[in-house]
Amino acid sequence: MTDPNSGFYSAEDAESLPAEALAKAGEVDLLHPEEKEDLSSETLVKEEGAFYTWYKDEIDKILNKDEANIFNYYYGVKENGNVNPSSDPHGEFTGENILYIAHTLEETASNFNLSVEKVFSVLSDARRIIFLSREKKPKPHLDDKILVSWNGLMISAFARAYQVLMDESYLSSAKNAAKFIINNLYDEKNKKLLRRYRDGEAKYGAHLEDYAFLVQGLLDLYEASLNIKWLETAIELTKQQINLFYDPENGGFYDTGGEDSSLIIRTKEFYDSAEPSGNSIAILNLLRLSQMTDNENWREIVDKSLAYFGERIKQAPQAMPQFLAAVDFSLSKPKQIIIAGSADDPLTKELLREVHSRFIPNKIILLADGENGQKILASYIPFIESVKMIDRKSTAYICENYACKLPTSDVSTVAELLDEK
Repeated sequence: MTDPNSGFYSAEDAESLPAEALAKAGEVDLLHPEEKEDLSSETLVKEEGAFYTWYKDEIDKILNKDEANIFNYYYGVKENGNVNPSSDPHGEFTGENILYIAHTLEETASNFNLSVEKVFSVLSDARRIIFLSREKKPKPHLDDKILVSWNGLMISAFARAYQVLMDESYLSSAKNAAKFIINNLYDEKNKKLLRRYRDGEAKYGAHLEDYAFLVQGLLDLYEASLNIKWLETAIELTKQQINLFYDPENGGFYDTGGEDSSLIIRTKEFYDSAEPSGNSIAILNLLRLSQMTDNENWREIVDKSLAYFGERIKQAPQAMPQFLAAVDFSLSKPKQIIIAGSADDPLTKELLREVHSRFIPNKIILLADGENGQKILASYIPFIESVKMIDRKSTAYICENYACKLPTSDVSTVAELLDEK
């Protein structure tokens, strides 16, 4: 789902042609056009999950007997399929198997009287063989347009995954996707976003969700990488978002800009569905940014917007979970965690690892690097200028309303300060 230039594609179809369909039709791409027209419609019917599901006899033919027995036991493969009919009301997967870990390595080793190491080796080889066989199946259609909104969500996901797991590949994916969006879908001169990219073409004015989701991704990326440029870009995009979508009279953000005269009405989405609403994320972003920049005007926008949506939140809180997260943030005293030191210093990373080992949703993280990043932060919050390392060691300042506990470079002390009620 990743473009060679690092943006994320939108989707892959659930349906694809089963391998036997092409077998019946011959190699369709090699047929004469008139022969293709003669194929019955039943021959080339796409099926749900066809690329990913397996019949047991397929696996038994691909692997040798011992490999197949171990593979089938470990992944829950059954003669008549492993999909419960109650979970498959339309009978899409009758007789088919969806691979899942049905038994642990230890259970599989015990069942076949083998060592865990041997089972691991057999499964590794078998997976490779099965994977190469699957690559020969007709693949589902790929929707390769790149949307700013969904890429913003992906950037957030990878940045947060890095914070928890410290896997550099996740941080790299987040950075590369952010660079792709900024380089290809952001007009830096006019500070405006476009909505989608495909085949070298960026097009359509961005909506609220594009701005909001991307800003969230950039804030998460800043707190993961501690590179000030991501925070600066998030601030610029937020200013433009307010200019384009904010309703200063009533509060809340419109879903679209006011430039399209063909729109009869401008809506304000509030329902957090499969994706959160643009409004709930925009409000959460402003809450975080008002802490990061001490911007009272942005806090006023938050209060007015939450008041605008307040009655709806009371009526249907279950439909607005991300709004509830914003309300919770607005009523709390977020922890302000400031690290004085270099982003690359091992102690900085160790201090942050202690922070990220806890569920602290209402917090911000800032880096006082003693260089340009600290100067930029101090232009918003003068207090930041005085934040320094102690004894030339990376130092953590745990604060609320910029009233800080005694700074410390000791990881266990940071843990105690974070756990204080």
